[in-house]
Amino acid sequence: MSAAVNKSSAGTKKSRKPYVVSRPRERWTADEHGRFLHALLLFGRDWKRVQAFVATKTGTQIRSHAQKHFLRADKKLGLAVPPPDVETVQLPLSPDDLRFAQVYRFVGDVFGCGAMWPVEAQLQRLLGADPVVVDTILRVLANLQDNFPPCSL
Repeated sequence: MSAAVNKSSAGTKKSRKPYVVSRPRERWTADEHGRFLHALLLFGRDWKRVQAFVATKTGTQIRSHAQKHFLRADKKLGLAVPPPDVETVQLPLSPDDLRFAQVYRFVGDVFGCGAMWPVEAQLQRLLGADPVVVDTILRVLANLQDNFPPCSL
């Protein structure tokens, strides 16, 4: 009789652990997606830095969104997906640093619609500025020069 009991208990399947949604699905806002795209340009596929830049999504959500983003870009637009090994520009300042606003302001002054001074004159403004801010500005400008064609008027 004990053999029959063993046989019947061995034949039953173990019940599965129920699926639990740890966090409800959340749609990405336009602002979050914009920050995601900006972070991709700045940090490439360094997901921890992208997560820190977006600030409202988990690492898993960032990676999932990136996977879907690259699949859509490849499928719909035929855009070249940057390979995972692409070297990213390492900026001395984190975009979370308050001094990064100075970088944005300077780049906006150089390339903005109302830019009144030539680039050389703009660069003179960097004399005496915080060296970390200057280094970040120069790297951002070099990255822009490398990745965007010159404007033709």
